[in-house]
Amino acid sequence: MSREQLREVAKKMAAFRKVLLFPHVNMDGDSLGSSFALCTGLRQLGCDAYIYAGQTVPHNLDFLGEGCLTEEPPFQGEDYLSLLVDCGSRSRISGREEVFDAGSAHACIDHHASVENDTTFDFAYIEPESAATGELIYQVLQDLDVEITLPIAEAVYTAISTDTGSFQHSNTTARTHRIAAALHEVNGFSCKKIASLIYDRNSLASMKLEGRVFEALHSYCDGALLVSRVTQEMLRETGCTMEDADRMVSRLQSIDGAEVSCLLKEQEDGIVRGSLRAKSYIDVASVAERFGGGGHLRAAGFRREGTVDEVEALVTEALIQSFRKEDHEG
Repeated sequence: MSREQLREVAKKMAAFRKVLLFPHVNMDGDSLGSSFALCTGLRQLGCDAYIYAGQTVPHNLDFLGEGCLTEEPPFQGEDYLSLLVDCGSRSRISGREEVFDAGSAHACIDHHASVENDTTFDFAYIEPESAATGELIYQVLQDLDVEITLPIAEAVYTAISTDTGSFQHSNTTARTHRIAAALHEVNGFSCKKIASLIYDRNSLASMKLEGRVFEALHSYCDGALLVSRVTQEMLRETGCTMEDADRMVSRLQSIDGAEVSCLLKEQEDGIVRGSLRAKSYIDVASVAERFGGGGHLRAAGFRREGTVDEVEALVTEALIQSFRKEDHEG
């Protein structure tokens, strides 16, 4: 899609006087950062905008969202735009579908290539080539002549830096750096401050949980494939919540020789959530799609019913097949 199409989406969005933003379930830096930046920008334009997240903000992102998050639907019997941010399917806003459907119009801004096609939008912009939805939101705010204030700059930077692995992932582009450079020009902005807030506030309990994750690690394909888990028992033993485990798949990825890392998170409702990361050549999105999920070529996820043992066996075999396919085609 083109920048002109994104401008058109921005104009349509700004025409609404009431907008309710829906970040995806299990919010990350991109979904919340993008939502907060857009919500703040729309309010500059006189729009009545809120973020309906339906969950507690993760500890490392608690500096975002102030004044924008609502625990209850704010618009009762009124026309409003329902806007998905950083997701392209109503299945990714679990528990909030009815409120999304109640909007008088429905839209989406996202950068994920995998779309379930279960949602009809009045207008949408999806750009898989973008490193983060935050890049698209920054351009939308520019097109709407919104002033990039310090809170907006910090939110956009959070969105971009987290989804690019602090600008280390292969999805990082020249545009990514140009936007980051522009944010550095905002008065009071500090990338060190944002990095410290996101990455340097680990609890002792979370560090103990990380140790358990490494103890549970299995290695395949000569160390190129790493699979581990977080179980409810591990959470009880360390005093952690599942939120503490969300960044550990990236820790697995930091091991020398790893191409793909997989972290399986056992939920309390008989569901296992899987996070997949790849460095350079394995398409983990295609594996996630086999289990009802999706994402990017190098970063994807899924939800699957079953025990963590059952899901680990199935996903491990699927990932090993991906390596075999790559070796055969190579």
